[in-house]
Parts: sequence; structure tokens; C-alpha cells
Amino acid sequence: MTAAPRRIPAGPELDVLMRLYGYRFTRTGGVAGAEASTAPEDLTAAGTHAWPIREAEHFTAAEIFERSVTAAAALDEDAVLAAFVAGLGSAPSARQVAISFAWARHLSSAPRDGDALPDCGLVPRDGDGFDVDVTEVLLRLALGWAWNELPQRYLPDLETAVTAGLPSPTAEDRERLRALLDVAAAQPAGTRVGELEKAVARAKIVPGTDKYQRYGILIGLAEIGVLPSTIAPAWDRFVSRTEFADAWAGGPRSDITPPLSGWRGGIDAGRAERLLTI
Repeated sequence: MTAAPRRIPAGPELDVLMRLYGYRFTRTGGVAGAEASTAPEDLTAAGTHAWPIREAEHFTAAEIFERSVTAAAALDEDAVLAAFVAGLGSAPSARQVAISFAWARHLSSAPRDGDALPDCGLVPRDGDGFDVDVTEVLLRLALGWAWNELPQRYLPDLETAVTAGLPSPTAEDRERLRALLDVAAAQPAGTRVGELEKAVARAKIVPGTDKYQRYGILIGLAEIGVLPSTIAPAWDRFVSRTEFADAWAGGPRSDITPPLSGWRGGIDAGRAERLLTI
């Protein structure tokens, strides 16, 4: 097993990893699927940059827990929030870090039953841990996807944030945030998340994003607490996987996960202002 670098691929590295994992940029700046390359020259190029291709790193649940706690403790929460704002434009890879940090920041104080880990989602389906293709995880971050279902994938994100640092937002990123918050605040009470995503798409606030990338951005806003929900945001306190599952409106077949699934209109003005001024 070769450990992947803890950095977001960019430039020639990003180009070759996209080919090897079957992605391409569209003429409008989006990302689409493509036939994955098996060309020896692409594999050689990836190796030159120390990227293992389709090789999984194995982590025990305890290792993910402990390393995530350590990484989160090394990050500044204001820097994490600022990076999320940068994720709206200049640094798409930073959309995930607020979600990862929110999950990890309260782990050390989460209730435990003896020596068992907290109910934080780190329950392996098979064996004693998780096999994670870290190269693919970091590639998908570079391409702007974010989600909050598989916490074992948060570790590479957190460790990369610590190792490589976090981006700062540009003035344009801040304008995108303001426009996004305006769209959310304008939705009538009772609006469901699917309608909000469509409104964001129509407003073309973050060009080049697909539906799931826009959902990832909205999940980040919900985890920070800017989009109020029926469940507490992970930014505020430890949210167990049992609580998460109970709050999952529509059940596991729904595309929308808590806390975003519990949003029915409105924004938290105080938290929104903090993001706008961070």
C-alpha cells in the first residue's frame, strides 16, 4: 500500500488523475464522466507525482477517530469558515472542509460506552476498518463535490487542510455567498430543499456545478447552521449517527441528508452575518 499525498491535485496532476479516474471538464466548466484511461504514460505521470491509482489505504475505525480529532484540533474554525466561502468560487475543493471539521470537532467530548467509539458513523461493514482510495477522495474534492454521509472520507480532507493549509476567499467568492444567502432567504416558509437547489441553479450563482455539487454546498451551510433544521448542526455539538438516521426525512433512499433535509425555509441571520464578515 502506498499512502497518497495530503494535497489537493491541481494543474498537470489534476489533468492526469481526471483521465485515470474517468472525468473531464465540459465546455461550460462543469465536470462529466469519461472513459477512464489505462495508458501507461498516464500511470507513469501519476506515479511521478506520487499518486497511487486505485489503491486503498486501510484505516481502523479507532485510527480514523484519533487522527480526525488531532487534525481538527490543529485547525482554526474561522479559517475553516473562510475556506468554505472560498469553495463557492476560487477553491472548489474547500466546500467539504466545513462538513469534515463539524463532524470531527466534538468527537473528543462525545459520549462513549466504555472503550467503544462514540456513535459517530465509524462502524465497518466488513473487517476491522475501512479501505479508502485517498487519491480518488482528494480528486473529487478538487472537482468540487462535498457530502456528509461517509465520515471515513473526512480524514484525508482534514489532514490535507492541516498539511497544505486552507484558502482564503476572494471578493468574488464573498459576492457569491451574499447572492446564495439572498436566494435562500427569499424562499417562502415550507420550501423544501429540492426547490432551493433549483432556485440556486436558476440564479447561476456557482457556474459549472451540477445538482449534487450544489447540494454539497447547501449541506455545508446546514452543517454550519446557516440553514436552520429540525436537527442541530454538527458545528454546534456532537450529533450521533442514531440521531442523524432518525432525522433523515425520506429515509436512506432520499438524496438529501440531515441536517439539510430538515430545512423548510429561512436562514439564521447571525450565522449568515458571521460568514459574510469572516
